[in-house]
Amino acid sequence: MSSFLSNSVLLAVYGAALAVGLGLIGLAIVSLLRSFTPGSQASTSGSGRRLNRGLTYSLGLGAAVLGAVGLLALLVFRLSPAVSLLWASGAGLVAGALAEIILVYLPSRRQREEASLAIDADGREARVVIAIPASGLGEVAYQDGAETIHLGAR
Repeated sequence: MSSFLSNSVLLAVYGAALAVGLGLIGLAIVSLLRSFTPGSQASTSGSGRRLNRGLTYSLGLGAAVLGAVGLLALLVFRLSPAVSLLWASGAGLVAGALAEIILVYLPSRRQREEASLAIDADGREARVVIAIPASGLGEVAYQDGAETIHLGAR
């Protein structure tokens, strides 16, 4: 009876983790789709309180993987509750961490590098690659040693 009770509790926990994870993934996707809708761009006020899409998706993916691996371990592979908990926790942490690195860390690092490139370009002589319209975006290029750097310009 105790084994059935512990399996039932774990099944409920894994099911809830899977549902919460899929809900967070859904919220991140809806937020992304809404950002493409004209007139529904996020306002600057109060945006600090919300999680960004990448973090929401990462948390959701980690929770969904935890729930799915836990359910598979208990129901399909018939592992013991302790072993299924270890596998589910490990898989959820790895999936969430990888998603965090790919969706949050690497893009923010690239933005920092692009900002430093733009600062490095100040005061340099550049050539226009794509003409810059009055209210649009063009492209300029300059030499940095042996490397040609292309940047957007307004």
